[in-house]
Amino acid sequence: MEQSPKPVYRFGPFRYDSRQRLLFREQELVPLAPKVGETLRVLVERHGTVVEKAELIREVWPDTIVEEIGLARNISQLRKALGDESEACQYIETLPKRGYRFVGNVVLESPENGNRSHSKAIWPSTRLLRRLLLAVAALCLVVGFVDYEFYRPSRYLSSGKHIASIAVIPFECRSPELDCGAFPRGLTDLLTAQLSKIDGVHVLSPSTVSSHQRARLSTAFMARVLGLDVVLDGSIQRAGDRVRITSRLVDVHSAKLIWSDSYEYPVEQLGNAQREATGTIAGQVAAHLGAGGKLLRPNR
Repeated sequence: MEQSPKPVYRFGPFRYDSRQRLLFREQELVPLAPKVGETLRVLVERHGTVVEKAELIREVWPDTIVEEIGLARNISQLRKALGDESEACQYIETLPKRGYRFVGNVVLESPENGNRSHSKAIWPSTRLLRRLLLAVAALCLVVGFVDYEFYRPSRYLSSGKHIASIAVIPFECRSPELDCGAFPRGLTDLLTAQLSKIDGVHVLSPSTVSSHQRARLSTAFMARVLGLDVVLDGSIQRAGDRVRITSRLVDVHSAKLIWSDSYEYPVEQLGNAQREATGTIAGQVAAHLGAGGKLLRPNR
């Protein structure tokens, strides 16, 4: 005669498979020492009924003489595994000088073809799945935010295929006597204004460049994050009685130098040097980017 399958006991978030004698919390296995697991088996199979201490000891240690202290230790470990260490006794009730009773609300289920208890090998745990879904949702939010903030063009900007995005990186001042605060800043502002007048060119705001520099982000990383195509940078230094302005146009994607040149102006005419260099550099940028619009030269 075929033996009927042993039931599965459910209580709270736990599931006890009496066939395999395994305890699960949701779909995660709760490790139990063998005798602790046997203690749970006896109590949960007789849920609602007081199990005398002597009877429980005989069931768990049938061939061994054990003191009550061993049983108490098992009950303590079992309560810890079930999270039942408070005075409320959610699952295991102690009846002084008598025994123990499983008082949790137990639901019996019959395993289907003996495969219910194997769900952990097929499906990920509920907690793990929940964490995975939350991580994917968070990643989608971050990607959407970055795309909206940095890559989606404003309705005020053209979105044609031949639009080039460029940022002017403040030129490095290598000669402190040239006023390394005002002169590079003035050159950056003039270059930004000139480049913004070229058809087919989007220029990043100087304040955005400054904020990323204050955050100590590298130019290459900033350019990638902001979806730039090219960056314009350079250096300023004094050479005798002249000031030398060197400019470089760099491709963000390959890090290759597109164009570079140097220009020298009399050191006593720094204002004219800014305007002259701005017009020349902007013209070279327009030529190398293939901009279709006509560059507007500044008034002299």
